[in-house]
Amino acid sequence: MRKKAAITTLGCKLNRYDSERIREQLMRRGYDIVEFDEVADLYVVNSCTVTAKSDRDARRLARQGKRRNPRSVVVLTGCYAEVAPEKVAEIAEIDIVLGNTEKETIAAHVPPGSDLAEAEEEGDPHGERLIESFAGHTRAFVKVQEGCDAHCAYCIIPQARGPSRSVPPVQVVQQVEKLVAAGHPEVVLIGVHLGWYGGDLPEEYVDLEELARWLCEVPALGRLRLSSIEPCEVAEGIIDLIARHPRVCRHLHIPLQSGSDAILRSMGRPYDAQQYADLVASIREASPLAGIGTDVMVGFPGETDAHFEETRAFLAGLPLSYLHVFAYSPRPGTRAADMPDQVRPDLKRERSRELMKLSAEMRLSFAEQNLGETVDVVVEEPLTEEGYLIGMSDNYLRVRFAAPTALRGSIASVKLASADPHSVTGTLA
Repeated sequence: MRKKAAITTLGCKLNRYDSERIREQLMRRGYDIVEFDEVADLYVVNSCTVTAKSDRDARRLARQGKRRNPRSVVVLTGCYAEVAPEKVAEIAEIDIVLGNTEKETIAAHVPPGSDLAEAEEEGDPHGERLIESFAGHTRAFVKVQEGCDAHCAYCIIPQARGPSRSVPPVQVVQQVEKLVAAGHPEVVLIGVHLGWYGGDLPEEYVDLEELARWLCEVPALGRLRLSSIEPCEVAEGIIDLIARHPRVCRHLHIPLQSGSDAILRSMGRPYDAQQYADLVASIREASPLAGIGTDVMVGFPGETDAHFEETRAFLAGLPLSYLHVFAYSPRPGTRAADMPDQVRPDLKRERSRELMKLSAEMRLSFAEQNLGETVDVVVEEPLTEEGYLIGMSDNYLRVRFAAPTALRGSIASVKLASADPHSVTGTLA
């Protein structure tokens, strides 16, 4: 009889890719994979540690698993396990703690799921296997880079994921080919510091632009999307790709963090607000309807009302499509955790609300600019409304349209007709 395993994922797209590898490892180990809210023999929490809330969520989920089945094995892996293994090990409900490197061979650390399980030893090359598919997802992620050498003042990720490492380009191509063969119409390239791709591969050096151009030659690839790229790494070639290559999505996510030069310097960010504005203007000139999003942090130590207003006004003047708004969370081991003038939680919440309102206005404005356009939409799922599907356009609009469910998992051409802050409604072209 096969045992059941459940996996839950917190945090970034990299963790979602890692969880797919874990899922396939455990299936080879003899487990049937079930939802995390079901009774299982093994629970895996793939954790994040970007904020204190991320840590709390990981602990809560681990305890939930043990409550569902007190005889289960509970594994906590990922970034929280990497940076605070002793603290995690003290939690009674957690049986196994595995850092980010150890998650590559997680199946070697858990009991077999059946008598016929495939053996996976620690250090076995199976840990480097390519994933077969992104189960339950139309768009597939491919991790091409891991780790970061930037050491921004607020960020724990270099400690959690180590220095920058690139996946060899041949392996990336093979992974994309496998996912395309599995029927995924869109592939998203992801990394902790994606723009640094190739910098550690001197003998076979290829940068992100060249890698993307290679991948666009993969037969049957529907389209390729680039995930978050730091401002200083958005080269002219990347802008040209999104503006002109028919297989590359017209979408860039470029973290800003603050519109105040004083706060940017305190954060250790290697650019100023004007450089960022010039970059956005260049992208908009090359591709007028490209989706351009950003990350912005509120409440960094020393951020005054004047600094925040500088950021708000700066963002309001940029032709962005949306904002991802985060409140600063002190992480032990980072420079910012020891800085004076920590901002009160109520001020962080107030500033977050103000920027989220601005983001909603940006989303609606950008959607309205696209009305009358025909866009290619990766169809992801049916809506609760009978006869309607929803998906993602290449320029990062959520698009709702009437169509048969047989179109799910394909790319459809949709003419955009109306918009609200959450989605755009259109008709099949």
